[in-house]
Amino acid sequence: MRNFWRAMAAVGLALAALGVGARVWSAGGGAPRAVAPYVGMLAGRTIVIDPGHGGWDPGAVNRRAREADINLAVAEMLRGLLEDAGARVLLTWSAAHPIPAHRKYRVQARSLWINRQQADVLIDIHTNIGSGGVGPQVFYWDGIASRVLADAIQEELSGFTGTHRRVTRINQYVLRYSAIPAVNVEVGFLSHAQEALRLTTAQYQRDLAWCIFVGLLRWFVGGSAPPEYLAPPRPAELLR
Repeated sequence: MRNFWRAMAAVGLALAALGVGARVWSAGGGAPRAVAPYVGMLAGRTIVIDPGHGGWDPGAVNRRAREADINLAVAEMLRGLLEDAGARVLLTWSAAHPIPAHRKYRVQARSLWINRQQADVLIDIHTNIGSGGVGPQVFYWDGIASRVLADAIQEELSGFTGTHRRVTRINQYVLRYSAIPAVNVEVGFLSHAQEALRLTTAQYQRDLAWCIFVGLLRWFVGGSAPPEYLAPPRPAELLR
């Protein structure tokens, strides 16, 4: 199956011939911005993004970076893309509304807040750690909607990074107790020297956010977008 990244050059030429843009990054290296055909595609949808950890809980740490900082950076870039596509996007915490440095945002409170938002989907963003591990990996707890979403995002991330980790079930609190379809996207390994270096760069973070965004679009809108962008599976019927 052709993924987004392999098809990008050919699709870009085809869209250019039609006078339609594919994608641009904002000036000055800011968050990525979606343009036609994506603008407005997610109007009426509410998406919660949960950047893992925060406050005095930095998550995984190496000499160069803290997991919480990477999680938040990717989440903010993903939020920009989703808002351009018309979605209402809520973050469990952000730079503008930080978790106090002296307090851990407990996972039970986080889950209760998420479930009160009546959102369509939850994207939990984390950074992995583990001997010998490399590459992004998407997890889910239960339900076909969550599994298909995880598959769509994993395919985009694998196509971009050239790594091939498998979608896996995980008994993670925010996934298990989520009232909506939910996935955990581990964007890479801080314990892998080369990947850790990439994870700290804004360009790589933008690319990860773009992959998650495209996977979400595939899940939400199915055949509503050009087929070159939205390869199967197209699970729009799961949301009816």
